[in-house]
Amino acid sequence: MADTKHPLLIFPEPTQADPVGRSPFPPPTIKRPSHSDQAGRLEPQFRRLQNAIEGRRLALQDNPLGIQPEQVLVLETVGDIQGFVNAVRRIDGLEWLAEYELRNLVPEYGFEWSDKPKKPLDGRLFLLMTDQAALRELNGLFKKWEKNRKVKFPHGLTPLRDAFDYLKEIRPWSIADRLRETGVIEDWKNRLGQEQETIPFEIELWHRTAKSRRDLAEDHLRSEIQSMGGVILQQTAIPDIAYHAILGQLPNNAIKRTIDLLDDDVADIGLLSIDDIMYVRPVGQCAIRIADSEEPTQVATMAMLEPPQVATMAMLEPPQGEPVAALLDGVPLTGHHLCMDRVRVDDPDGYSSAYRATDRCHGTEMTSLICHGDLGRKDSPLSSPLYVRPIMKPVRSREGVWELIPDDVLPVDLVHRAVRRLYEREDDHPPVAPTVQIINISVCDPARPFFREMSAWARLLDWLSWKYQILFIVSAGNALDDIQLDAPAESLAKRQPGDVAGVVVNAITADTRNRRILAPAESINALSVGAAHDDWSGEAPHRFIDPFPSFSDWPSVISRHGPGYRRALKPEILVPGGRQTVAAKVPTRSNRVLTVVSSNRPPGQAVATPGARGMLDEMRHTTGTSNAAALTTRQAVAVHEMLNDLRGVTGGHPDEEYEVVMVKALLVHGASWGSAADVYKEVQKTRHSGHVAKEQAGRFLGYGAVNFDRIMSCTNQRVTVLGVGQLDDRDAHRFGFPVPPSLVDSAHHRRLTITLAWLTPVASTTQKYRLARLWYDFQKDLAGDRKASADHNAVRRGTVQHEIIEGDNVAHFADGDDIKITVNCRADAGDLPRPVRYGLAVTLEVAEDVGISIYQEVRDRLHVRVRSPRR
Repeated sequence: MADTKHPLLIFPEPTQADPVGRSPFPPPTIKRPSHSDQAGRLEPQFRRLQNAIEGRRLALQDNPLGIQPEQVLVLETVGDIQGFVNAVRRIDGLEWLAEYELRNLVPEYGFEWSDKPKKPLDGRLFLLMTDQAALRELNGLFKKWEKNRKVKFPHGLTPLRDAFDYLKEIRPWSIADRLRETGVIEDWKNRLGQEQETIPFEIELWHRTAKSRRDLAEDHLRSEIQSMGGVILQQTAIPDIAYHAILGQLPNNAIKRTIDLLDDDVADIGLLSIDDIMYVRPVGQCAIRIADSEEPTQVATMAMLEPPQVATMAMLEPPQGEPVAALLDGVPLTGHHLCMDRVRVDDPDGYSSAYRATDRCHGTEMTSLICHGDLGRKDSPLSSPLYVRPIMKPVRSREGVWELIPDDVLPVDLVHRAVRRLYEREDDHPPVAPTVQIINISVCDPARPFFREMSAWARLLDWLSWKYQILFIVSAGNALDDIQLDAPAESLAKRQPGDVAGVVVNAITADTRNRRILAPAESINALSVGAAHDDWSGEAPHRFIDPFPSFSDWPSVISRHGPGYRRALKPEILVPGGRQTVAAKVPTRSNRVLTVVSSNRPPGQAVATPGARGMLDEMRHTTGTSNAAALTTRQAVAVHEMLNDLRGVTGGHPDEEYEVVMVKALLVHGASWGSAADVYKEVQKTRHSGHVAKEQAGRFLGYGAVNFDRIMSCTNQRVTVLGVGQLDDRDAHRFGFPVPPSLVDSAHHRRLTITLAWLTPVASTTQKYRLARLWYDFQKDLAGDRKASADHNAVRRGTVQHEIIEGDNVAHFADGDDIKITVNCRADAGDLPRPVRYGLAVTLEVAEDVGISIYQEVRDRLHVRVRSPRR
């Protein structure tokens, strides 16, 4: 009886409710230095600013473009300054550029918490463009404040006076800032070592509000690059995400001269000294190496799979209807038996012509996983076609063959054009695939590990998600570096599997800086996916080491981890990405070093591949977060189909306009921490307190590994109810989940899972970034706790809130009581352009051996509520 499958249920329309706010805890105060100390420390900084802009005036006085001297100011404050943006905009010549959150600032110069003097401080980084006149006015205001801390500033400028009180540093944006954390110098040196004649690079400029000013910046860059013997290959501006960039190319001798000037610490380095430049980066090529396997024994044939699945695979009926999912990737081998008639390749850029059959690896593998899943599991193929837009091409080098985004296009521009083409007319041509609601991106930029700032690619996905109301599913990225264990080699052989797993986890968490998620996985609207250590390939061979032999819900050793922007949980979920094996390196020191194994053989997920000969019936085993994202996309289509079927049963509810947010909620709804939680929390306790250790564990686990089977149907002992709605700022909706009579005054162990998902508009130049903050509160619990899920503060930082409450204490309910769930909305960083749609999933379950059907009890009470208004 426990295995009986029932359809999901639907909440009645929610009722309007008073918004439920969080308890108002007054923030701790920050001690600040004396006025004389603060003024004395800042005065030389303002003087250096004046000298710097005078130096720019002299450097530009003979420039034929007639450019006026400007510079970007970096203002680093301790704490937050309310109203600062509006104050900046009141001064002519000051232009607001961006704002970032600062964490873990060292208490110094007299700044410290009033209650915990040694605790690290939080702050803000404000970035402003200024000209000579604006800097003179800012300096004049500072002189007034320097004489009198309480001086009255002109109307609207009081926040600037407050900023002087909490200003830690003010300085120009420097060459070091333009290169910090970009990896461009390392990339240039690597390309010089390969003796490349010309070297590409991307320059991200400060996005100026006026197009005329953006044009002037481009002209200035073009003039400088041409004087160095280079060219500009492409330029683009997307004002909606504050993005302005050029793709340039310089001869290797010009690059070498630039590096030499940097090494000599020269103050003015031509191109790198241009004030309009925010960052200089390597070209984000998203390179994926094509496995070079000439040995036929390393590629399994389709005939090796057991019938009946493979025996009939080539004869299966083709998918019907229009595509629901899209894949932005490499070109698939469309003639492969697993891809034939299942994909619609749209290649307006002609990338297919660069591919040989043997090169079509990544696109074929991702297509195989989306259409068929892990072949070892023998699932039914997708019933709808898959739209594929190639964004990569093969490139041959001395190191092998790579599939990558071409280095003559900007990845942000390419993805923007690819998505826009789905939904908008191009010239006289209609949209190519307007039915697509889910877009898979299983590639990421290895040059852009997430560090404090949202990448332009992530900002693009966030904006497109909101504009077209679509869901991006993005891989977190793979970390393929060696794993340095903090244990001697001989001690590992004596440990139990669980103990060895703990040593590996400890090594991975210690190397967290080098294992951060890659762009665009920090996208706040996208669902980012990490890889769980799981597949259907059977027992692993003994020649390699399985680091987690008994833990299929643990993160793979190569899966990159969070946090995301403003410490949001990223990646949100872990989905099987294959069991990644490792091998012991010959020790060069006393402790063991593990290296990641790359192999076509099991373990791993079985996928279609062209192989070394471009055959149409071969497969191989592979691992990684790309696989996990592809499987999530496959499941998203299955959820979409289930919701369509459910709509037919319920008479059209929930409406189609809520489908994307409902799919997003349900993909996360089956996630839980499982057995990995205790180990990760224990490892973190060696570095952090109990509460912080749980939050740190969430960086690696997100919401946990997903059991997709749980989200598709209910059982007698597990009931899932779905709700939807849309909210404006300061609105709230209330849902009532009926308490089953069987649980009234009972001590049965029970679990309540609540998941809320939405898409938010964004404000690209503000630190808060996320415009729409939604969250739920529930007024009656089941006498349980949140031990089974992520930190209750971290779950509110993104666009998915997912919590699990468990317990077996007596819950005192009366027959007819509800668990009241209130969904709230606040505008976080500006006005909302329109109400925000959300999807809500609530599951209540008891143990399967409990002989009661809570499903029927909940269904009966919901049915009465839905019908009663009609009477």
